Amino acid sequence: MVGDFNSIRRIDERRNAGIEVDHKREMRSFNNFIEITELVDIPMLGRKFTLYKPNGLIKSRIDHILVSREWLIMWPHSKYHVLDKSVSDQCALVLKIVSTDWGLKPFRSLDIWQKDGRFLDFVRAK
Repeated sequence: MVGDFNSIRRIDERRNAGIEVDHKREMRSFNNFIEITELVDIPMLGRKFTLYKPNGLIKSRIDHILVSREWLIMWPHSKYHVLDKSVSDQCALVLKIVSTDWGLKPFRSLDIWQKDGRFLDFVRAK
């Protein structure tokens, strides 16, 4: 699930420019939703917030990418980047699935070993 949940998970995910607002109930509800549905909030990279009001004083992290545990088994290194805001007051999110498989490692040895008559048999046995 990807999107603007209009909710924060921790108190440091919202800056209200001195306006005192109690977010405990909101955070508790959102965190309970994530726990009950057994979803995982994957790591966010880049900016700290995803919403910036025009006055620059109000900032929040209300956008999240929530995935299942099965997703994490398939793509364990999933992360998302928060891009600079442009048209909207919200930043675009880009999901990155880092999975590098370099294949088999090349075999390397010193040339001198090839002069030993037992070398090829030794390599085949391994």
